[in-house]
Amino acid sequence: MTTSTNLPGPASVASAAETIAPYIRHTPLLRAEVDGRPLVLKLEHLQRSGSFKLRGALTALLRGDRPDHVVTASGGNHGLGVATAAALLGLPATVYVPETVPATKARRIEE
Repeated sequence: MTTSTNLPGPASVASAAETIAPYIRHTPLLRAEVDGRPLVLKLEHLQRSGSFKLRGALTALLRGDRPDHVVTASGGNHGLGVATAAALLGLPATVYVPETVPATKARRIEE
């Protein structure tokens, strides 16, 4: 069985990085070694929203026509990334969260 994926190439990644650059933090890399093997960690917890999800949300919102309002459903980092991206772009956003969302996460999404 063969599957087809439409992965972005280097040019698409570079274009997206350039598009979102004014809105994101350049997060550092931490180089370490585990059991004699090199390990590189991208410290995205230092990003404005606390995760890499902001990068995808900004890319989606900055490509194509600008929406009047952003709506998503997530009780996690996706919702926080979309809410943060919308705020950075001056767009109103509605994030539907499950009743079980942790209060701290809901508060950060509302902010």
